[in-house]
Amino acid sequence: MRKLASTFVAVAASVALLAGCSGATGAEAGDNENSENRGKGQAAGFPVTVSHNAGETTIESKPESIVVFDMAALDTIDAIGAGDLVVGVPTQSVPTWLSDEDGIDYSQLESVGSLKEPDLEAIAKLNPDLVVLGARSAGFYEEISQHFTTVDASVPWDQDNYSERVVEMTNMLGKVTGKVEEAEKAGAEISAKIEEYQDTAADKGTAMVLMTNAGEISLHGPKSRWAPIYDVFGFAPVQEEKADDGHKGQKISFETVQELNPDYIFVVDRDAAVGTTEAGTTAEKVLDNDLVASTKAAQNGNIVYLSPERWYIVMTGASNFVAELDEIAQAIK
Repeated sequence: MRKLASTFVAVAASVALLAGCSGATGAEAGDNENSENRGKGQAAGFPVTVSHNAGETTIESKPESIVVFDMAALDTIDAIGAGDLVVGVPTQSVPTWLSDEDGIDYSQLESVGSLKEPDLEAIAKLNPDLVVLGARSAGFYEEISQHFTTVDASVPWDQDNYSERVVEMTNMLGKVTGKVEEAEKAGAEISAKIEEYQDTAADKGTAMVLMTNAGEISLHGPKSRWAPIYDVFGFAPVQEEKADDGHKGQKISFETVQELNPDYIFVVDRDAAVGTTEAGTTAEKVLDNDLVASTKAAQNGNIVYLSPERWYIVMTGASNFVAELDEIAQAIK
């Protein structure tokens, strides 16, 4: 942490020096800027204090520049019409629908590192008004929040009511960007979808969520990032005991898949999501064996290959979450 702090201090000092050389207006300019910011903040309902996964943060005035490290948060910020505030993201992880010609191409913004490893120097050079972290970058909250106003937009999957808490995080991002009404509208759409699909699969038997990764498979249950399959649609988990539902799940064998014999198998191809798929390691190839083929899911055509970037990279974004629910609903018709 000492090394990270020194990086921030050194770059922040350089940024301040450059700002001074270009403006040389002293305290008077600062007073004018603060006055202008106060006016903007009051007009937009700032300051505002929000609760998030790492605690509480007060946003003094509406941010004019945001660095975002969470693709779910980026999806939400875009959905509520605050995308023009974003100045930096992990550009290599921007999903396809946020890097096309129909809207803002976030992949062309300044790169600020990866989802797991923020480039602290790049953040300092951008000097954003707000930094938004997520599950993969949450470990940097303490350090980054010492230098920039920061919120953690994670939606932890090891807590109850995972799907409902997506709405809470949507509303939080609306407050910090000055898009409260838009966020409430997006949250209402999510809630409506949850209500529409609630327990529609309760009579369809058991479900197994598998993630394929480099030729191996792992099992993910109700306390995982793919909780909506269980807590919204009402599928019964394939086993009563709790799986290792952390980031990596519980590694299992194909013999275990055959033994558990689920009615549905939902598959997330991690290799495809992160762009490391090699010949023979696609999810379809990995699961193409006699053991999997003998399950009820395979026999009844109920192996569902989910959109990798939606289910592995983005997950709880406001527009993405609705798309995920629709994807499951379509698959189980």
